[in-house]
Amino acid sequence: MMKSLLAGLIALCATFATAQESDTNKNDSTRQRVLIFGDSTLDGVARRFADYAKENGFSLYSSVWYGASVNDWAWTTELPRLMKSVNPTFVIISLGTNDLGYNDLSARAKAVREIVHEVGNVPFVWIGPISLKVIKKDPGVVAMIRENVGANRFYDSYPLKLARMGDGIHPTFAASATWVDGVARWMTCSHQPLLLNKPMGKAQSFKHNERRTQKYKGKRKSSSTE
Repeated sequence: MMKSLLAGLIALCATFATAQESDTNKNDSTRQRVLIFGDSTLDGVARRFADYAKENGFSLYSSVWYGASVNDWAWTTELPRLMKSVNPTFVIISLGTNDLGYNDLSARAKAVREIVHEVGNVPFVWIGPISLKVIKKDPGVVAMIRENVGANRFYDSYPLKLARMGDGIHPTFAASATWVDGVARWMTCSHQPLLLNKPMGKAQSFKHNERRTQKYKGKRKSSSTE
């Protein structure tokens, strides 16, 4: 009987250790390869996420495409190439600002669904577009993205009051840092599988891994049904 009880205790300890190891691995950011991509808002957003990467030990690969819309990322080979080369365990998307003011919502919804399709089964969040002074009223782009991404994976940035650079469009780096801090708190409360302890030290030097200019058109997908 004593041997049976001892064997049971050993089995229980082994089960507990396995579960504990599983939980540790889930929250071990050193195992995470994070891909972040999007439009020019990424200049500030990715810069701040680089601070989080340094603080929490995950790797960050940033690809910015200036002037890009959801159509650019959906119907070119850029995203599938990145997904294959980076092989991310988590994806952050900051996209949609250049889609504001357009009314072809059904076509852009199709593009959003294509982006989600390309990300596949990899966990992701989509940081929604910020407001623009030149756009008096959003025709429904924010709601369209949320609907096709899922509310639990969509961060609504539109109501935020962010200090802007001289162009009146792009948030200052300080405002972007505050913006991303809010995103990180939301991600933590949403139980996203990425450790995001707030960086307390000096901001890291930052450079995008890939930069595409506004003139860049990309290679169209051969099977594009745009």
